[in-house]
Amino acid sequence: MKLPCANCIPFVFYGLYFLKPELSYAQFQNLTLITTALILGAKFNLTEISHMWLKDKAVSTLSHFLSDAKFSTDQMQHLYILQVLHLYKIRKGFFLIDDTMKHHTKFCQWIHGTFVLFDHAVGTNLKATCIVFLYYSDGDAVKFPITFRIFYKEEDKAKWLRLVKTEHKTKYDLALEMLKWSLEQGFPKCIVLADSWFGIDPFIRGLRALKLDYILEIKAKYSIKDPCEKTKLTPKGRVAKHQYDVVKLPKYFKKITSITKCGFAIDFETGKEAKILYHAKITTATLNSTPKKHRIVESIDPQTLTAKYFLTNQLHWEATKILSDYSNRWVIEEFFRNAKQLSDMEGATIRSKRGITLALCIVSWIDFLLHHENYKKRTAGKLTKESLTIPSIVRQAQYDNLQAILDKSQQDKDFIFKWLEVEREKINRKRKKRYQLIEFEKQEEDSLKKAA
Repeated sequence: MKLPCANCIPFVFYGLYFLKPELSYAQFQNLTLITTALILGAKFNLTEISHMWLKDKAVSTLSHFLSDAKFSTDQMQHLYILQVLHLYKIRKGFFLIDDTMKHHTKFCQWIHGTFVLFDHAVGTNLKATCIVFLYYSDGDAVKFPITFRIFYKEEDKAKWLRLVKTEHKTKYDLALEMLKWSLEQGFPKCIVLADSWFGIDPFIRGLRALKLDYILEIKAKYSIKDPCEKTKLTPKGRVAKHQYDVVKLPKYFKKITSITKCGFAIDFETGKEAKILYHAKITTATLNSTPKKHRIVESIDPQTLTAKYFLTNQLHWEATKILSDYSNRWVIEEFFRNAKQLSDMEGATIRSKRGITLALCIVSWIDFLLHHENYKKRTAGKLTKESLTIPSIVRQAQYDNLQAILDKSQQDKDFIFKWLEVEREKINRKRKKRYQLIEFEKQEEDSLKKAA
């Protein structure tokens, strides 16, 4: 049994007030009710959200708001970015890019954006919606989603969506589209961080066209152009055009003997000893698949002896800085975890494109509101306080709601009676009636074949 929502959370109401120009009073109220219920523990289920508000809003009303109400999600996203740039004086930081999946059951063929996709986490094909997110972090307390795009596969891969027009773009094209849009909105040029699925030549060329710095993980199967020690000749004895050998990354780095040990220093306050996390080797070279020179790092975990490879266009950076900056990419993984566990992003099984887009907007805005509330608590007063986790901010909101319920129960007896009535309705559910099979008529098998 979940506690009902006593009132709209103040930081939700005032935090989303920037959307007021695009929404009517009723639409803004519906938005704040849904957002408050999700933060206080509701699933992304309209019936459950309605129950948490003690049926003040009908399920049909909330459904109409998500799927049929007239407003522009593009304009709402524009207002959101203006609010973000107003609240935070962003000068530098990191653009984080990654994709995630909303898993669905086999009965999801009518949910928008669902395709048969391969999930590398579980190692199998499944029906899911793939969303590519662009996230911002300053490396400290300022964190928020910027925008997202739904990834559509080719039409022949989703036969049940033949009547729905979808435009197929690769994930790196969607990422470049979002980066370009963000720069047009007024974001400064930040360092782009992405995993190995984006560490490919077309994406690197796109980043260079946007004049953005980047640190990307690349796969170990890539090769480096290693200059030849001796002049290469053709079979006819002429000097060869390409005076280099193509060498796989692991083999190339075996020749490098200089190792930098990276890790954490001694913490005198807690008594923790120094810890070495990575053995790093670094070189400046050209990948066989990418024409420009890059700074390339091999990072080996001394515990597991597994190796990862990173490249950046900043040729003067050292291994420690490259690995330290790239570690900020983990922030977007935390966002995915919070979006699925706290905001129930995977529970939003809405059929229309506009509805699922609005649901993803709400999940993004919740993350923005929670991080901004944490930012305000941390920077309040003269001394900077330690940052809290996002679940801590959620628990504080739930505690404040509990206090509001106790106060309301003493002042408003109708509230308690209404709560009991709503909960009583949910207690008993009748089982489906079991019908007895009866015999209609007998018929010979030959006559059945003729009828067929």
